[in-house]
Amino acid sequence: MIESEKIAVIRLNKIFRQAAKSKIIVNAHHVNEGEAFIAKGSKEAEETEEDFFHINESSQEKMLYQVVSLVKDRLKNYGNYEFFKDMQVLTPTKKGMLGTKELNKALQNALNPANDSKQEKTYGDQIFRVGDRVMQIKNDYDIFWEKEATHENGTGIFNGEIGTIVKIEQEEKQLKIIFDDEKAAWYAFSSLEELELAYSITIHKSQGSEFNVVVLVIPPAAPMLLTRNLLYTAITRAKKLLVVIGSNKVIEFMIKNADSKTRNTGLKFKLGAIL
Repeated sequence: MIESEKIAVIRLNKIFRQAAKSKIIVNAHHVNEGEAFIAKGSKEAEETEEDFFHINESSQEKMLYQVVSLVKDRLKNYGNYEFFKDMQVLTPTKKGMLGTKELNKALQNALNPANDSKQEKTYGDQIFRVGDRVMQIKNDYDIFWEKEATHENGTGIFNGEIGTIVKIEQEEKQLKIIFDDEKAAWYAFSSLEELELAYSITIHKSQGSEFNVVVLVIPPAAPMLLTRNLLYTAITRAKKLLVVIGSNKVIEFMIKNADSKTRNTGLKFKLGAIL
């Protein structure tokens, strides 16, 4: 539609005064333009807030250590941030040491370890424990929910909604989740395939969401996962603080990798013929 030149187009490419103070916003624009992050010691760095940090690391073991130590302790030094209220770990991939599956296990062990007072349920290769952050991974139009404070109720929990397990009842074979929008829902153990741990989620799953603090870990991965658009999406999920963990080489590749799947369409030519 834009390429047809038959429709008025407005391009938003100016960073206004307040946004220009944020390294998150400025670096997002850098990436979108195919440019590197703000250079340390530059005038641009001096004029922007310290809300963006890049840890140049290539060892996946050290990257994992950085992720865990940041969300468990170190980020508390940058504000009154709590993991379960403010933070989200993002990664481009599900597989490998720094994919969502392994990151979730490591973060669950660090932030919500097992103890005798916490009920838990093993389902497949996942352990669901009281206190865990979880995500709905498919649309369920039938599940009943209620907002206990307002007595609102309805049906339907949808793909991407995040909540916390607050109760597990072994005899009744069910667990209770309170979602971030205060909906409370009971899940039968037989329905746990609809849930995943969500200490870490993929960048793709984070689209449409925002978090006060984002820890973005970028390991080596397939080129189709390391794209400029995905890096831009990840950066713009953070509202107050962003920490990027990944090697300069991989991040440089992402910024340069602007290729996207080609969509063949005749709409441009049809609009030209009609208008």
